[in-house]
Amino acid sequence: MAPKVVIVGAGPVGALAGLYAAQRGMDVEIYELRDDLRLSTAVPLNYTKSINLTLSERGIQALKHSGRSILVEEIMNNTVPVAARMVHGKSRTRLTTSRMAYDVKKEALHVVDRAQLNKSLLHGLSSFPNVRVFYNHKLFQLNLKEKVATFKNTTVKDSEEIHKVNFDLIIGADGAYSVTRYHLSRYTKLSINQSWLDIYWCEFAMPKGHGLPLDCLHIWPQKDFMFIALPDKEGTFTCNLFASESIFKSLKTSGKIVEFFHEHFPGVTPGLITTESLQEQFFKNSYFPLMDIRCSPYHYGDSCVLVGDAAHAMVPFYGQGLNTGLEDVRILFENYLDRSNMSLSKRTLPAPSQEQEEGLGTTGSSAEPLDALLQQYTQFRQPDVHVINNLALKNYHEMRRGVLTISYKVRKMIEEALCLYVPQLGWATQYRNVAFTTMRYTEVAKKVEKQGLILQAVSAVIFAFIAIAFVQILFSVLGSNSAIPSLSIVFA
Repeated sequence: MAPKVVIVGAGPVGALAGLYAAQRGMDVEIYELRDDLRLSTAVPLNYTKSINLTLSERGIQALKHSGRSILVEEIMNNTVPVAARMVHGKSRTRLTTSRMAYDVKKEALHVVDRAQLNKSLLHGLSSFPNVRVFYNHKLFQLNLKEKVATFKNTTVKDSEEIHKVNFDLIIGADGAYSVTRYHLSRYTKLSINQSWLDIYWCEFAMPKGHGLPLDCLHIWPQKDFMFIALPDKEGTFTCNLFASESIFKSLKTSGKIVEFFHEHFPGVTPGLITTESLQEQFFKNSYFPLMDIRCSPYHYGDSCVLVGDAAHAMVPFYGQGLNTGLEDVRILFENYLDRSNMSLSKRTLPAPSQEQEEGLGTTGSSAEPLDALLQQYTQFRQPDVHVINNLALKNYHEMRRGVLTISYKVRKMIEEALCLYVPQLGWATQYRNVAFTTMRYTEVAKKVEKQGLILQAVSAVIFAFIAIAFVQILFSVLGSNSAIPSLSIVFA
């Protein structure tokens, strides 16, 4: 009998986990709290609102490893390639723009509509006879020792209809507000660090006729807040204002949203969004806080594991939330579940991956205990996720302030020149390693720190040579006069 996998959550990460499990011949059941997103009548829950998503190399590789090449091609055809940031500002006399390419080798991010991505993955699942998806079902009870989950049908108000299901493994992919994580905390000493940040966001729509390049993420940075715009497939832009709660409350009270934009985001209104539309959208759309969630461990025994936002929710400023979640699925299945009896009967073991060769377990000719493998997964994945959570927080500062500093631009220029013209050094910017490779996040952090130390040392040497040259020139100009002895003492 095929092993049974129950997945809680049919968002992009949960749907991809379903594809991976189905490809391995497992019996898959997915339970989703919302209605089927492919139906025109489906209405997302308020807390599932999402900022536009960007697919980068990690997420793209995770999709490709699902083995559904036509599906991946369909998804990529519905994305908008974005190759640069465009920073908007204003001089004394005119509006200004500055284009900053993400990568010296012309790699691009791919902006994707969350609903469209989700629909494509759910459609891909529908072709598997060993997959069943249950919509409008809420996880009600979970017994991880007996491996029994109980779901309630939410379509009928006050309904007592329940659905009990046995499983071999349950995967929690039910997002930042994970009910699976809540039940997991009753079985293991789960440490949860949930930080509500004083960063709120409100969404705006920019219609066609804007004149902005569609291959850029547009930023209007300020020291303490910012406005961004990401292109949509239709040629429109989805925009977001990020600011503290106090700013939103002040604007709601005063109603001076147009004046606020005129002062801080020049050119947005009325040039890109009419003043009437800006006011209407601001007062109609709610604003939401961002959060940072980290927990440990991600698993319990051989019965449960968390992936995606259920394990680690992060702020969106590095565009890695989706990509990290999709990568979770690839690593979980290819590096760990493929070495267990969950898929040995249906799939030939792959060759050891780079991650497996780094000391956290080795592949063998027979199945390994699933509880040990899930523990290895937690130990391997957590350090990486903590790094990207931190980088996402830091990138908010960079997007608001760093992109405007000379030091940021100089370091980026040096690192990109070394990457392009001296590739044998293996030098690259932090952004390139995060977004356009599948290098472990922990390795990215180590590499960036090493490169920073080297640049500091080189800068110190260059400064010393300049200082010595200046002294020599000064001596030659002054010649042999009475000032020389005092100068010699000063520079001794």
